[in-house]
Amino acid sequence: MFSRFAAILAIGCGVALMAVYGPTLGTSRGEQPAIDGMKSVGESGPLDGMKFVGELGPEGKPKDVTDVFVFAQGDFVSEECRARCNYPARPYLIRETDAGTEFLSNTKCPTKNAEITWHGTVKDGRIKGIATWTVRRWYWTMTNTFEFAGKLEKGSNNLAIAD
Repeated sequence: MFSRFAAILAIGCGVALMAVYGPTLGTSRGEQPAIDGMKSVGESGPLDGMKFVGELGPEGKPKDVTDVFVFAQGDFVSEECRARCNYPARPYLIRETDAGTEFLSNTKCPTKNAEITWHGTVKDGRIKGIATWTVRRWYWTMTNTFEFAGKLEKGSNNLAIAD
């Protein structure tokens, strides 16, 4: 009796885990969240070579973490997030709007089931936007939203994102 119950429980847990994690398994480098009108920049984009020094913090609260936001070789990275959890540089999408060049990038932590979606705007040497951090466990999902802003670092062109 116990072994049949254990087998049913194991199968049920496996199905539940695939329902939760299945959509995030096997995501390739090029896959990004989509927003109407946004396009991939490929190996290089109009924001490449830009490095912004700024801050980030919980939405609606003071920005209390210094960060550097880098665009290079078609990828975007937050240096602070790379340092804290090894979040890698990832491709970014763009579209031009009256507010400036809007961008979107999604990066996943290689050691935890966590990801950050960066959605921001670059205009007149400034960057600002929202970073949505999501952590998933089999029994809960937690989402936090952060605001970020920064100024273009002088001489920031022809950058390569360090591995």
